[in-house]
Amino acid sequence: MDQELVQYLEERLDRQEQRFNARFDTIDRRFEAIDQRFERQEQRLDERIEEVKRHTGVLTEGLRHEVQLVAEGFAIFVEGRYTQDQAKIDRQFQETHALIRSSYDHLQQQQDQTRQRVENLERKSPN
Repeated sequence: MDQELVQYLEERLDRQEQRFNARFDTIDRRFEAIDQRFERQEQRLDERIEEVKRHTGVLTEGLRHEVQLVAEGFAIFVEGRYTQDQAKIDRQFQETHALIRSSYDHLQQQQDQTRQRVENLERKSPN
């Protein structure tokens, strides 16, 4: 090939390469800008996630406290109810005991009276 054609082609290829390099540089800068935007978004997302974690932690602690209060209230209720029921059972036991005692005393009196009648009858009867 002749020298002029080679030189012409080389110049043409050099210009083409410069245009490609310029385009690639532009594309590289755009990718860098996109990367920076993604990094900022990722950082915002990480910050938001941390904020949500903190908020969830606060809510969880509040919920734990409320559950503890409910449990304590329920324990107090159960204890009070147990005390009331125990007092009622004790009162009913005392009433039942008194009724049995009264019935026993009454039966004992009847037995004593019957024994006295039998003894009186035995004394009066001629053998």
